[in-house]
Amino acid sequence: MAAKGKGKSTQVSVASERVQTGISGIDELIEGGLPENSLVLLAGHCGTGRHTFAMQFLYHGAKNGEPGVYISMEKEPEEIISSMKSFGWDLDSLIKERKLVIIKPDMQRFDTLKKTIEDEIDRIGAKRLVLSPFSFISAYFANVYDARKALSELRNQMKKLNCTAIAITDIKEGEQVFSSTGFEEFVSSGVIVLDLMLKKENNTYVRTVLIRKMERTNHSLKLIPIEISKEGITAYPDAEVF
Repeated sequence: MAAKGKGKSTQVSVASERVQTGISGIDELIEGGLPENSLVLLAGHCGTGRHTFAMQFLYHGAKNGEPGVYISMEKEPEEIISSMKSFGWDLDSLIKERKLVIIKPDMQRFDTLKKTIEDEIDRIGAKRLVLSPFSFISAYFANVYDARKALSELRNQMKKLNCTAIAITDIKEGEQVFSSTGFEEFVSSGVIVLDLMLKKENNTYVRTVLIRKMERTNHSLKLIPIEISKEGITAYPDAEVF
C-alpha cells in the first residue's frame, strides 16, 4: 500500500548496498540505486526505451569502475553498438579496455547460457549484467515451471557472482501484464515498468517509468515522466505525467 499523498511504498526498507543506475532521477526513487546482486525485470512496450535504459546502466558502470556484460539473445552486437552511438557513448573503447562485453551467444541449452554468463563475468570482473530479452530464455523450456526455476537460478547466480542484473522483457501492445510468461515479476528482485501514456488533450504520447516492485527498498509508486534525449534517459520525479 502506498503512503498517503507521498507516492512511497510503506514496506520496511532493509539496509543494503546500492548500485547506481546512472539514469538521472531514477536512483532517488529507489533509495540510491538497485539492490546489490539483485536481478531486476525491466518491462515495457515497444518504443519505451528499455534497451537504452539497460545500456545506460552498463555504460555508467563501465565508466566508473564496474565492468558490465550485455547478453543479447536477439540483436547482433554491432547493431546494438550502432544504435547507441547517437548518445555519444564510446562503447568501442570500453570494449577494447575490457570494461564492457556485448555478445550474442549461439546456444541451444539453458545450462550453456549460465556457463557463458559466468565465464564472461569472470573474464572481465563484471559487476553488472543485462539479459535481453528474457522471453528467449523461456523458450528453452517446455513448461512455465521449468522456466520459472531457471529465472530463480539466474537470480541466485547473480548473488554468487556478486553481480547486479537487468533482464529485459516485452509487454505486448494492448496488454498490461509485465512479463511474457506471467511469473517473471514474482521471481525477480524488482520490476521497473516503462510505458507510453497518451495525452488526450493534444493527442501526443509521454514516456513514463513506474517502480512496480523493488525488494529491500522503500520505493516510489508514482508514475514518473521520462525523456530520451541525446544524452540518454532522464526521469523527472517532481513532474506530473499530465
